[in-house]
Amino acid sequence: MSSTLFIHHTQFDQHSVPPDHPESPLRSLAVETRLRQSGLWQDLAIQHAISTNKDMFKLIHKPGYIDQLYQISPNKGMIYADPDTPLTFDTLKATEEAAGSGMQAIDQILTGKFRNAFCAIRPPGHHAEPNKTLGFCFVNNIALAAQYALTKPEINRVLIFDFDVHQANGTIEIFKDREDVMVISSFQHPYFPNSHWNVQSSNIINIPLEAETASTKFRRIIEPKFISAASKFKPDLVLISAGFDAHTDDPMGEIDLIKDDYFWLTKLAMSIAKDYAKGRVISMLEGGYNLESLANSAHEHIRALRNL
Repeated sequence: MSSTLFIHHTQFDQHSVPPDHPESPLRSLAVETRLRQSGLWQDLAIQHAISTNKDMFKLIHKPGYIDQLYQISPNKGMIYADPDTPLTFDTLKATEEAAGSGMQAIDQILTGKFRNAFCAIRPPGHHAEPNKTLGFCFVNNIALAAQYALTKPEINRVLIFDFDVHQANGTIEIFKDREDVMVISSFQHPYFPNSHWNVQSSNIINIPLEAETASTKFRRIIEPKFISAASKFKPDLVLISAGFDAHTDDPMGEIDLIKDDYFWLTKLAMSIAKDYAKGRVISMLEGGYNLESLANSAHEHIRALRNL
């Protein structure tokens, strides 16, 4: 049995956005195809996501916001929940699976059957605030996973590491000033969403990066800040918001990482998990919009989790 769990949707093309929208079902397909091409797919334990329900969303979001999402969700076709974020007839089904996958991964890992997990899910979640849809995100998948994990007796402190090119504004808004969750977010600055970069809270570690920051400088900036904060916090579980849009070929950002940097980032997070969290790591897909660089970067991320 594999030590790494891979969770994906029951149907890859749920949340069927317009063809020109960057947050496309082709993203998930690209990741899976690359894993199959390399042979890594056969080394993973594959599961379909188990849906959760809107009541669970209310653990981290305002009840009125969630109720409104379901009220405005179209029976057919599509509307826009905000200027960037299409809400289609099957979006909330995909959202229920995406958010559910994190809780599923936690349950699976706490049995001891798997060491870590990657959730290849969409829509992404880290921009969703308690009362706001933003940046392709409806429900904050990683935040719900963290909140759910804290209901387990084995888990008292959760570290969330977000290396998307865009800052984890929603995750920060949900958890700022909490003693049981630390959020470490690296991101291009100034850049979208440009809202929570100056939050002053001991559990929020913002790592802003200038445009055109490349591998060597990136690693030199990230490593000491991550290790220092995470080592003091001593998490029982490490969650990763895995955005791959800081890759140099991605159209959505101006950070110049390469696929090898995602292997390195993953090993960095795993080192903290090994020291304090019994190796427990759960990663959930966020951004990444160039299909080739997304596929290659996610492959390196998962290869590191698999420890090959």
